[in-house]
Formats: sequence, structure tokens, C-alpha cells
Amino acid sequence: MYRIIKILTVLFLTVLVISCGKKQSEKDFNKLSDKEKIDLLDAKIRKDPKNAELYYQRGKVFAHMENTKEALFNAQKAIELDKKQVKYYIFEADVLFSRGETTLAFNSLQEALKVDNKSTEAYLKIAELSLYMKDYTKSMDNIKQALTIDKLNPTAYFLRGYIMKETGDTARAVIDYKKAIELKSDYEKPFEELGLLYAAKGDGLAVEYLKSTININPKNTNAMYALALFYQDHGAMQEALDLYKRILKIKPADADAIHNVGYINYEYKHDYVTALDCFSKAIKADNSYIEAYYNRAKTYEKLNKKAEAIQDYQKVLSLNPENQDAKTSLKRLGK
Repeated sequence: MYRIIKILTVLFLTVLVISCGKKQSEKDFNKLSDKEKIDLLDAKIRKDPKNAELYYQRGKVFAHMENTKEALFNAQKAIELDKKQVKYYIFEADVLFSRGETTLAFNSLQEALKVDNKSTEAYLKIAELSLYMKDYTKSMDNIKQALTIDKLNPTAYFLRGYIMKETGDTARAVIDYKKAIELKSDYEKPFEELGLLYAAKGDGLAVEYLKSTININPKNTNAMYALALFYQDHGAMQEALDLYKRILKIKPADADAIHNVGYINYEYKHDYVTALDCFSKAIKADNSYIEAYYNRAKTYEKLNKKAEAIQDYQKVLSLNPENQDAKTSLKRLGK
């Protein structure tokens, strides 16, 4: 009996060591730079050139590097070596779609369903691509197929919610987004969408959902911007400024965030020097930013720099000849 227990213990420890070794290996791999990952996978492929999974992994790295040509080659090589792996076709479809080859992407997903007609991921990818093409009927049909197979799939509810939003049924969209969150509590996208929907209505629930989005993904600058704008629109200027500055730490050239910092300094703090600097930086980040030119012109006026103000108002009209505010301002300044 003791011997049997000893053998089982050894087997358990062996499995545990192998499992931990694999996890450690994956962790170590993820720490590598993309170039280091490619070098490692190149070496492995030289030793095992018929291993489809290695090509798939290498393709994923190339996709992360935005090298779609190499990503596609590796996806197709993986499929050539193993035609029974649904994920290879789905990856190929992702790469093709990123290259603008939508029809071929759909074809790849149809091939995936030939391999496994119960693949919810393939159905939902078709739904997602159809949604992008604004083919809501096709998208909904594929979502229904996915829910028939897996009625608790959070992605299906999110996509259905998005269709509801796009087609004007925001009440139903809210229901589906909340169902997606119920099924996956750290699902970033429905939190963000709910935040945006509530913000559009001026509903304070926007704060809760956008904060949750940021907690899930501290680099989601879209959610930060939406929350900052909500704060700004509701008089919480310091909270808005804090978020705009947080955005700028992640994206230093974000023209909208820079502009809005300038606007708060102009409109509420009456700090025209800081405002002028911000509007100029926003223009540098986006030289067709009409609002930045217009607000910089107003700031120049506050600083008694009439010639510079006139120049910026004229720039506004060169970008938008119908801008009545700029026309009125130029008339007032005698131009």
C-alpha cells in the first residue's frame, strides 16, 4: 500500500512539475520582445518544420508587429500542415480582414465551420465582420447560431447589444450589454458601451460604467476621454483635468485631450497663457483641428494679439468656409 501511495505521489508531482514548467515557459515566452519571440520560433521551426502550431504562434507574433504579410503566410502554412484546427482559419480570417480582404476573410470562416459546424467563435467572427459591414441581418443570424450552441456566451450578447444600439433600440442594447457583463464580470467592451450610452443621456450611471471600464483596462483612453468629457459637461472641472492629463501620459499627442485642457483653462480658469500653449500643441498634433484654431484665436484676442487672432480665424474659414463664428469674429475685428 505504501508503495502504491509513493508511486501515485511521484506521478502527481511529475505532472505538477510538467504543468508548472509549461506555465513558467509560457510566462517566460511572454516576457520576450517580439523580435526575440520570432528568433525563438524560427529556431523551433528549423528543428520541427512540420509543426503547424509553431507557424500559428509565429503568425500571431507577426500580427502583433502589424506585419500582415508574414502573419498571413504563417496562418496559411499552419492550415496547410493541419487542416483540422478551427483556430488557424479564424486567425487567417483576422489577418485577411486587417488587410482589407473582407471576402477572403469570410471564406476562411466558412472553412472553419466546415471543420467544426459547432464553432461559436467562427459564428461570432462572421457576426462581427457582418456588423462591421453593416449587414445586421447576417450578423444577427450568426449570433443566433452561436447562442443555439452556447446560450451563455457573453460575446454573443455583446454583439447583439451592439446591433440593437446601431439600429436604435438602446433599451434592448442595455439589456444585452448587462447580460454580457453578468456572464463575464471583467468584459471591458460592454462596460464601455454602457458608459457611452448613459453619458449620451446625461445619466450619472455613466461614471460607474466608465470607471469600471478603466479599472479593467487602465489604458483605455477612449473611456477616460468619455468620462472626462462627462465630468466637464457637469461642472467637475478638476476631475476632468485629471483624466485628460492621465490620457496625455499614455498618448502625449492626443489632440482632443490637449485641446480640452486648453478649453478648461480658457473658459473656467481664465489662464490664457496656459490655454494658448495647449491650443497650439493641439494644432501641432492635428493641423486641421478647427476648434483649436478658433479657440486659439479667441485666446489671442484675450491677450491683445489681434493680428494672430485674425490669422487663426482666417485659417478656420479656410478649413470650413461656412463657419459663422469665425466670420462674425473677423467682421468684428474689421476684416
